[in-house]
Amino acid sequence: MTGVRYHICQIQHKWEKSIHITTGEVVVMRIQRTLSNKKGALALAMLVAALAGCGGGGDGAETPQATPQSPSSPVTGTPEGPTTPVTPAKPTSLVAPSCLNCGAVDSNTYSGTGVGVWQATNASLAAADVPVSIDGLTGQDVTLVFTNESGVAQPMPAISLTASRFPSVAASQLRWQDPATDAKQRIGEFNRNGWAALAGSQGTAPRYSMSSGPSKSVVNDTRDWFNEDNSVRSTTLVRQATTTDGVTVNFWVENSENAPTKVSSAIIDQLVDRFASPGKVYDMLKDVGGPLWGSHSYINLIPGTGQPIDIVILNFDRNNAPYGMTGYFYSRNAIAKSASNPYSNESLSLYLDSETLYLDGATGLTEVVMTMAHEGMHAQNFYRRGVLGGVESMFATWLEEATAMMMEDFASATLDPGHNPIRDVRFYDYVKYKGGSYNCSLLDWTPFSASCDSYSVSGSFGGFLNRQLGLRMFKSLLGNMSSTNSVDVLDTVIKTNFPGTSFVGQFRRFSATAGALIPAATSPKGFGFPARSDNGYNIPAIDPTAYAPYRTLTQTVPTTLQAYASLPVVRQAAKGRYTETVKVPAGTTLSVVIH
Repeated sequence: MTGVRYHICQIQHKWEKSIHITTGEVVVMRIQRTLSNKKGALALAMLVAALAGCGGGGDGAETPQATPQSPSSPVTGTPEGPTTPVTPAKPTSLVAPSCLNCGAVDSNTYSGTGVGVWQATNASLAAADVPVSIDGLTGQDVTLVFTNESGVAQPMPAISLTASRFPSVAASQLRWQDPATDAKQRIGEFNRNGWAALAGSQGTAPRYSMSSGPSKSVVNDTRDWFNEDNSVRSTTLVRQATTTDGVTVNFWVENSENAPTKVSSAIIDQLVDRFASPGKVYDMLKDVGGPLWGSHSYINLIPGTGQPIDIVILNFDRNNAPYGMTGYFYSRNAIAKSASNPYSNESLSLYLDSETLYLDGATGLTEVVMTMAHEGMHAQNFYRRGVLGGVESMFATWLEEATAMMMEDFASATLDPGHNPIRDVRFYDYVKYKGGSYNCSLLDWTPFSASCDSYSVSGSFGGFLNRQLGLRMFKSLLGNMSSTNSVDVLDTVIKTNFPGTSFVGQFRRFSATAGALIPAATSPKGFGFPARSDNGYNIPAIDPTAYAPYRTLTQTVPTTLQAYASLPVVRQAAKGRYTETVKVPAGTTLSVVIH
């Protein structure tokens, strides 16, 4: 019976009511009462009684349906024989168990151990009260996670908040970054759609000869490059490598940075190995998504054959500090130089920050190595989705960046087994950045803003999808051009490859996992960040409970719950029966997580 939608009750004429129970959700609609009479009151009483034992499952067909229970009728008069004890009706609880083999026994009962997840979805157009009553607690935390599953912000009703258990520790750990967001956003917007106006029409002959191809360079050649800020940088070709399929990779270093105490030969050795050696960045990129460049029909793009990959190492901002913008791919360099594009380097090229390579030791080097995988995915997306698929097929920024961070995630164990960018950076920032990036819309790209870090939001959700759905989903996502809407593309990919689930279902489970910091050791199926191995790609588990000391819970109820965003509210150390009537915004799922 799993997955079947039940019509529980429809009171017509002077009542209008439609309540549906599905696996994993109770959809609460408004009751509109037009008469106040005894018959109506009796009908309402029967409806509430029927709902008292309603259960259900989770997203898809994985979760069992709870068994409905009916309240006993009271005994009246004097019995002629021995009396039978009357079992009182359980308190109304309009949340349903949403996990398999977990701590959620039924709508009213927690097993006392492990993780229990219950959910209720308000699919109406107004906020609705959802009564919750769950027995069996022995000091566990109860986390209420509100997940807006609509594309618009919803008014957030009032709710009491709980102070963070670790406010002083969390505050002492906060570190705000200065990531040169203006430059990143400018480059990202150009890569997404700005290039199309300069690429020219699609035809059979370019405006300059493709037959000559790019000039071949040799080690110790010198060349000037335009940085993204249009400044000219003089460089020397310090190393060349050849990939397993014969592509030449050139490593250029800015002359002022080419020194034993700066970008040394040992650092170049590491970069060459991590990018061009068999099974490393280049091979992994090609394996998951195809070539970084190739044939095309745009008359103003650089030739589709014979292109080397240029890795250009420059001191981006000359501020004597690592990080900020550690690298970029800028598609203007793949367009021929012209009066309207005067700063093109006419090259398939990735750009890396030199100061990050040598001012923070091995940590900085690892960051730049991961950046090659990240920016390589941007280059590949540009060719595959933009040049071949058309500008309308480019991902929205949130999904474009998510795929680049998902690539880092898959590549990390091969490039540096001790480091994982989702575990060590993105999810860490997700739970702590200025009170946590919980109520931050997945769709609105606001990196390192006053209250949200979109890199953390997209990266953490991408890391969840990697661990739950794996490489098959990722490869399918990279090539799917079924819609110009990125939410629809991701939804189609998930539904096609994993029937019974969806984008909304996965986002709901991610929100419950991240909002309640569900322990890795006891995560129910479909929740958590488990370790995964897929065709040689290994990604480590992430234990959300390890981040509890760094989380600062919001101390003010927001006016709105943002589109595709979530908000956790914690009730600490509950014992016995937890009871609360929770007002849930429209278009929002309430997840009740106990552990």
